[in-house]
Amino acid sequence: MNHNPDVEIKSSSLSVKNHIKVISFAFFLILLLIFSGYYYRCDNLIKDQLLNEARAFFQEIVLTRDWIANHGGIYVKMREGVEVNPFLQTIPGLKVVIKDEDGQKYTLKNPALVTREISELGQHERILKFHITSLTPLNSKNAPDSFEEESLNKFRNGLKEVYRFEEKDKKHYFRYMAPVITKQACIKCHGFQGYEVGDIRGGISVSIPATKTYHQLNENRIITLFTASAIFISVLIVIVSISKKCLTELDESQEKLFEMATRDSLTGLLNRREGFRRFAEEVSRTKRTGDPLSLMMIDIDHFKRINDNYGHQFGDTVLKEVSRTILKTLRDYDLMMRYGGEEFAVLLPSTATEKAIEVAERARESIEKVSTFIEEGIDGITISIGVSQLILNDTLDTLISKADAALYVAKERGRNSVYTN
Repeated sequence: MNHNPDVEIKSSSLSVKNHIKVISFAFFLILLLIFSGYYYRCDNLIKDQLLNEARAFFQEIVLTRDWIANHGGIYVKMREGVEVNPFLQTIPGLKVVIKDEDGQKYTLKNPALVTREISELGQHERILKFHITSLTPLNSKNAPDSFEEESLNKFRNGLKEVYRFEEKDKKHYFRYMAPVITKQACIKCHGFQGYEVGDIRGGISVSIPATKTYHQLNENRIITLFTASAIFISVLIVIVSISKKCLTELDESQEKLFEMATRDSLTGLLNRREGFRRFAEEVSRTKRTGDPLSLMMIDIDHFKRINDNYGHQFGDTVLKEVSRTILKTLRDYDLMMRYGGEEFAVLLPSTATEKAIEVAERARESIEKVSTFIEEGIDGITISIGVSQLILNDTLDTLISKADAALYVAKERGRNSVYTN
C-alpha cells in the first residue's frame, strides 16, 4: 500500500490541534463545574440562612398562638386605639369585655388578632411581617395574597412549606409559609367552620426584608461569573500561547520529518520510496491524459574507482555535485530521485524520446564542466544515461527496466554517453 508522508504528517498536526481543542474544552467544562458548584453553594448557604430564620420565626409565632389559644386568649386593658373584636362577640358564652374591681375594662384578644398586631408592630419596626390566613377567612383582613393562596393550595396537596424571593415597591422580601394545624384549643372559635383536630386550617406566612441579601446574591453571581471568565481567559491565553509555540515547533519538526521521510539525506533528492510513489502517480496521470512520458536512468561512471582513489568523503561530494548539476538542467515539474548508490532516475512529464535525449545530453555535458571537479585537479567525472518512453502497455516497472537496459548499453559502449532503446 502506498503511503503519502505529507498526508500522514498533516493528519498528525491536525490531530494535535484537535487534542488542544479538546483539552481547552475540557478545562472550560471543569472550570464551569467548579465555579457553578461554588456559586450554588454560596447561593444556597445564603438562602438556607434566610430559610432557617423564617422557620424560626414561624415556630415562635406558632408557639405564641398555641400559648394564647391554650389560655383561651388574653385580656388587654381597653384604652384609646384598643377595639373590641366583633367576631368574638358572635361566639355564645364568651366574655369579650370584663371589668376589674376598680372598674377598668379589658377586652379579649384571640390568637389571630394578637398575631396580626405583633406582625404590624414588627412591620413598623422593619424587622419582619407575618400573616395568618386561610382560603376561607372569617376576617377580610386575613384574606390571602397571591403567594399565600398558592401556598395554601399546595398544602392541600401535601406540601409542608413554600418559600421564595418576591419584589414589592422596589424592595425584595424572602417569603415563607407553612400550614397551621387545627388543635383542640382552636375548636372553641373555629369548630363551627367544620374543622377537626389535625385539619389544615390555614397558614402563617413570614416576610423577611431581604433587599440587601438579594443584592448580595446578585453580586455573588456577578463576581463568580467575572472571576471564572477572567481565569478562563487568562488560562486560555496561556494555552493558546503555549499551543502556538508548540504547533510552530511541531510544524518545524514535521517539515524535518517530511524531509527525512521523502528526501535523500545526502543529495536532497527524492528518496527511493517517495520517488517511486511520485513516479507511479505521474505514470497513472499520463495514461489518463495520453501525454508522452520519458524516463532517464543515470549512473556515475567508475564511481567505485573515485571512492577508492579519493575516499568516500569525496565520493559524497561527487554525488551531491552531480545531483545539483543535473537538477539545473531540468524543469520545475520534472522528478528526480536517488535510485541507488550512484544511480539516479529522472521522470520527464510531457516529454517524448527525442526531447528526452536532448535533456540527457545537456545533463551529460554539464557534468563534464563541473568547476568543483576541475579546481580539484580531477577529471574523468562522467555519467552514462539510458532513456525510455512510456508506451501503452507499460507500467512503472517496465519503464524503469527499459531505461535500465538502455543505461547498460550506454555503459557497454564506453560510458559518458546517452542511449535509448
